[in-house]
Amino acid sequence: MDETDQLIVRLKRGDEAAFAAIYGIHNDAMVRLAHAITANRASAEEIAQDSWISIIKGIDGFEGRASLRNWIFRITANKARSRARRDGRSRPLNAAAHAGESLGDRFTADGSWAEPPALWDEITPERILAGRQAWQQVLAIIDDLPPMQQAILSLIEGGRMPAAEIAALLDTSAGNVRVQLHRARETIRDRIDRDLSHERKMKKDP
Repeated sequence: MDETDQLIVRLKRGDEAAFAAIYGIHNDAMVRLAHAITANRASAEEIAQDSWISIIKGIDGFEGRASLRNWIFRITANKARSRARRDGRSRPLNAAAHAGESLGDRFTADGSWAEPPALWDEITPERILAGRQAWQQVLAIIDDLPPMQQAILSLIEGGRMPAAEIAALLDTSAGNVRVQLHRARETIRDRIDRDLSHERKMKKDP
């Protein structure tokens, strides 16, 4: 039995620590997914909380045909679509698809950087542990991304969800998911390059 299976068993027993662990893993991505669908941050946070209530109520019936992660995000996406229809805020995600758009030469086929950004080696575990400054920079950049890019980045980076599954949740194409992911990563790369270059210059010229 792997760690996720153990969490599910504990969650079914009403273990609060198990719920806290699962909540910590998935909640941010749930909010971003709901925000991408509804185009409203406050609604997205309410949808995530409502989804958790449904998850707790329905966990006894969870049989593992899909992964726990996919089950959680499917519940969230369904609630977000219902809320968007009710509020008249549904975001036309397919209208943004550009299947033929070039993904550029900064990334390999699997989405990794072909060439690391300048000064990327300065964002080390030691630096993050020392002050969290670099990580806070990255989080601030992500928060500035369009909601759809935030959702895709969270689901792929945090949950390791394949592009096809994200596309199904967002009612768009896998090609558009890849395009939006690369746009998000390019934005992050460019901002990190600029911010770290500025930081280095300030240290040299106080």
